[in-house]
Amino acid sequence: MNQTLQVEDAPLTEDDILLLRKCSRGRLLMAVFGVLVVLLLAFSVLTFVALGLSDWRTLDFGVGAMLLTAITVMGGLAVFFGRRLLRIPRGWRSLDRALKGRLAKQIVSGRLTSFGPGGSTPGVCYGFGEQRVEAALPFWNEIASDTRSGHGPVTAVGLTDLPVRLHLLTLRPDAPAVLLRAEYPMSAESLVAVEEISDADRAAVRREELDARKFMLIFALVPLAGGLFLPPLLFVAAIFAILAMLFGMRSRKLKRGIYKHGVRGVVEEAVVYRLRSPNSSIVSLVHNYRIGGVMYRVEYLGDVVEPGRRVEFEFLDAGLKGQTGLFFRVDGEPA
Repeated sequence: MNQTLQVEDAPLTEDDILLLRKCSRGRLLMAVFGVLVVLLLAFSVLTFVALGLSDWRTLDFGVGAMLLTAITVMGGLAVFFGRRLLRIPRGWRSLDRALKGRLAKQIVSGRLTSFGPGGSTPGVCYGFGEQRVEAALPFWNEIASDTRSGHGPVTAVGLTDLPVRLHLLTLRPDAPAVLLRAEYPMSAESLVAVEEISDADRAAVRREELDARKFMLIFALVPLAGGLFLPPLLFVAAIFAILAMLFGMRSRKLKRGIYKHGVRGVVEEAVVYRLRSPNSSIVSLVHNYRIGGVMYRVEYLGDVVEPGRRVEFEFLDAGLKGQTGLFFRVDGEPA
């Protein structure tokens, strides 16, 4: 089935510009870091080339092959990161125009028939019959340089067979537009509140910290008991005891915070990303839920909440560090 999408231009709202500002925080620092990486790689390539040319007569086959491999790999990385750096000025010009309100967004309306991960680019894809609209998600795709780069979701599910309005901002004509909002029929029913952090919130966070300390201390009892027969286990028990003290330290996330944000509504989209910790093989799943037309990143260790279920959660806005969750609850389940 084919359908005609309705497209209209609209000025950016204050919420749109605020979202773009949050996405572009730290872009200068990242650009400087990228330049340093490219210069370091280029300098390393030149150094290895100079070494190879000066000693090429005395190099044996094995050392020469390793040197050539290192030059090729580092040269390829320098070209790769250099090309990405060249895209930054053009992306910044478009983003700066948007931040000043000089760009208009497009509102695409139609009946949604499918939703899932993007096809050719990282992001998400909305299906309206035979037509497809690919969009980049803020914070996960590189809004400040090229929306074709960034993380791609491992899971993306949403409500379908409903009328949807997509608020899209095109920063580059050859790249997916940035998805600012996606309005569903139930979006207007969601509740968003901003309240002062209460003593009960601080007490709840403190209980979680003390529970973590108790768990580690109980865990330390096992090697402590074994240390009566095998003394080296006493050192293991001491390590767990130190970790218990660290885990039980009073958190700073509520010390500087004054206001908390509360959201309650129906899950319209669920998008999950897989992140690998730096210098580690630990992989974590990061849940993102669209409620009231807005995408939120939440701290939730349970199964993916199916679209259509009602949830409520609270979080602190930690600026550059993102959102710090206070709790997340699915209707009918404990927090």
